[in-house]
Amino acid sequence: MTYLVENPWPGLALAVLIELALAVLLVRSGRAWIIVAMVGVLIAAIALVVIERLVVTDKEEIENSLDTIARALEAHDAPSVLATLAPEFPRRTEVEQALARFQVSQASVGRDLEVRFNPLMNPPTATAYFTGHLEGKDLRGQLPYEHLIRKFKVVFRRDGDRWVIADYSDDGVTPRKKR
Repeated sequence: MTYLVENPWPGLALAVLIELALAVLLVRSGRAWIIVAMVGVLIAAIALVVIERLVVTDKEEIENSLDTIARALEAHDAPSVLATLAPEFPRRTEVEQALARFQVSQASVGRDLEVRFNPLMNPPTATAYFTGHLEGKDLRGQLPYEHLIRKFKVVFRRDGDRWVIADYSDDGVTPRKKR
């Protein structure tokens, strides 16, 4: 059911197909009740889009959190990045040092984002798997590349009404040399 509030396109495609079928039926039969049915399908499609926009699922919250982190990295806003970390985050110092060392000009989460939930934990947890794209420079000049592509595994924990990062790991760097 959450799929419908995360992605309205299948429902809208179905609504278009029903509208087309009703339009053909209207042309062939000329019955007025078909117009009423067409208006009903249109209202249902609009309601679906409105509900999709209003309901924010846990997966969408995590996607929004990752996008917020990417924007904060681009804006060099270390406090916003650090605010997404859980209080018990084990590598806070490492993250603070990386934020001070690198100037990120572009950051994005790849389209391969996959979120897996574990509601049996207390508090609930979720793990996000994705490819992160970072472009920027090492302020110390020690790294010979400006574009990094990393596979990330980010563990989120529910903290009240928001998801915070409890831990993360990456499987290495795929660098591109400076141009």
